[in-house]
Amino acid sequence: MKKQVGRVLLPLFFHMNDQVESVAKVSREALLAAAEFLQQKQLKYLTQMQQTWRIGECLLLQDRSRAEEYLQQSMLYLKDVQATMREEATRFIGLAARHLQDQSEEKLHNICNALWPLEKDTDLSVRSLAAQTILILQSARGRPTSQGTLRALCCCWPCKARERRSSPGKNGCL
Repeated sequence: MKKQVGRVLLPLFFHMNDQVESVAKVSREALLAAAEFLQQKQLKYLTQMQQTWRIGECLLLQDRSRAEEYLQQSMLYLKDVQATMREEATRFIGLAARHLQDQSEEKLHNICNALWPLEKDTDLSVRSLAAQTILILQSARGRPTSQGTLRALCCCWPCKARERRSSPGKNGCL
């Protein structure tokens, strides 16, 4: 039973940001009940205090072995119709990538591939967060260097489509 409840923690967390207030409220209440059932005191406290910006980190810290599973779950929310869900999923993916045991270049590249379409999102905050998260993930791979960050920003914005068709690393871009 605890495994089943553990699998719904992330969707409940995302739905706390639902634009429909009744859905957000019920999700918050369900996450609180799940935290109590699983005896996760910090998760319960953060949910009670509605500190959503810390709940994602809490989920990852309480069970590092689930980072991969959480990452896969969050990818589904990148295509949600609600900008608040896409934004929270993007933010969480950035957090989860830091907690992955396998931070191989291929894994980070696949995460960036999932985020690239959001750079053309209709919502400015989603676009901005996606671009920022991609840059952070690229830095984790050793590209771009801190000295080359501005150059990478200038390079990568106009050439993303071209770069996806060619091999990574060309012209200093991912």
